[in-house]
Amino acid sequence: MLVNRRTFVIKRGHIEDAAAMLAEGMRRMGVQGRVYLPEVGPFDVIAVEGEFESLAAYEQFWSAWAAQPDTGAFMERWYAITESGGANEIWRLAE
Repeated sequence: MLVNRRTFVIKRGHIEDAAAMLAEGMRRMGVQGRVYLPEVGPFDVIAVEGEFESLAAYEQFWSAWAAQPDTGAFMERWYAITESGGANEIWRLAE
């Protein structure tokens, strides 16, 4: 199993909006995962993890996501509440 962990820098005052957008997007696309808000850690950062069976499944998910008719509107809203920065990591679960 692979876990895609992405962190984003969120504009001040929008962390709850970002969490809601990420959770709704994951639910709508059927991704197993979690959205994390910092308790102790960097300010104005959010993390999201999605689980995928393989790299092929990960790539298929992102292709399907890009093809959704509302992806452009989502990205427009997303860019309005985020700053430059963050990370995109893929981790393999040691079994």
